[in-house]
Amino acid sequence: MMNIVVGFIPFFSTPDGQVVEEVFNLWKNKKNVIDLETDPVDAADQVKRLSADKVLLVGSSRYAPEGISEKEFTLETNDPWEMMELIRPGLDGRYYVEDIAYGVLIFGGYKKVYAIYYKGEYSEEKVKELNKKVEEKLEWLSKL
Repeated sequence: MMNIVVGFIPFFSTPDGQVVEEVFNLWKNKKNVIDLETDPVDAADQVKRLSADKVLLVGSSRYAPEGISEKEFTLETNDPWEMMELIRPGLDGRYYVEDIAYGVLIFGGYKKVYAIYYKGEYSEEKVKELNKKVEEKLEWLSKL
């Protein structure tokens, strides 16, 4: 059985972060679902401790397009300075999907991290849509 860790990065002070928070609340009692609103190094450590085969992050970012979108992160450098630049924003308290993804890639030793973004206004409808997207993505990942 594949071990997929789902890391949520809720950021309650924004409308999109509130949507992510509500979806996290629907999932938080399930196995291997964690709150990764933390720095990239700690996030990587938490993921490693759960011995994840695959990692799915759910959160928001100012870089994401409007609505629900997906991205796959891979590390395209082995230069330590470039790696530091990738996680630097996540070391000063702004936790976006990118920062956590690169932290997991660099410090967790993963080759790929999957992500779902939500950017937009808060509504119950958006909570339902994002929740459905997480379900679908988990189903897809479990078949890879």
